[in-house]
Amino acid sequence: MASTNDEKISTEEKSNPHLIEVSANQVDTGVVLVIGKTGHLSRSETTRLRRKIDRHIIPLMCLLYAIQYMDKATLGNAAVLGLLEDAHLSADQLGTIFYLGYLVFEFPQNLCLQRLPVGKWLSFNILVWAIALCMHAACKNVVGLFVVRMILGMAEGCITTGFMIVTSMFYTRTEQTLRVGYWFLMDGSAQIISGFISFGTLHMKTNSLTAWQWLMIILGALTMVTSVLFWFLFPTCPVRKMYFFQ
Repeated sequence: MASTNDEKISTEEKSNPHLIEVSANQVDTGVVLVIGKTGHLSRSETTRLRRKIDRHIIPLMCLLYAIQYMDKATLGNAAVLGLLEDAHLSADQLGTIFYLGYLVFEFPQNLCLQRLPVGKWLSFNILVWAIALCMHAACKNVVGLFVVRMILGMAEGCITTGFMIVTSMFYTRTEQTLRVGYWFLMDGSAQIISGFISFGTLHMKTNSLTAWQWLMIILGALTMVTSVLFWFLFPTCPVRKMYFFQ
């Protein structure tokens, strides 16, 4: 990510007759931080830093990965709660349109993750799919469901890639495998939690909304809260969360 300040960074000492100057706008933020500020951490300092990063990042990543899996699983749960009968369609149709949106927008999503702040871009996409999930409850026909499922797939396409980028930014190669395992572990946990939420909505007796509509609204609201947490708490890159190093 390019630095916004316009200072010139010299690649050699000024006494060098072959001095080359590079604009800070053309280099990675890490280069700006590292030049003239290199050093070594002791083993105890490294351990404390890693634990501090774990406490800040891993809970948010686990939360979002659980929410993402629950949102993906809403189709199967909603089908049991009456969605397919109300919309007169099959589960294969809705599943296909979701993954079509996921695949088509995978490349644009990856491009944006490289050009934009990762944390903010993830937060924006979480908000988009939260709104799309809530909008499921307002759909009255197949066309409406197809549109919101497409948007859902489009927005969720950045999560796994974004998490891989964040993991590689904050952890060494030997530390990454365990951290990836932490947030992948949430798939199974989310399935259990989603089942309990679906069971609860099945017993909600209202005249205005059906059980599957309540399921979409509840999970959409949880996802929206997660997007707010990510916007304010999730780091964009290591050099912009300097309290890690305090």
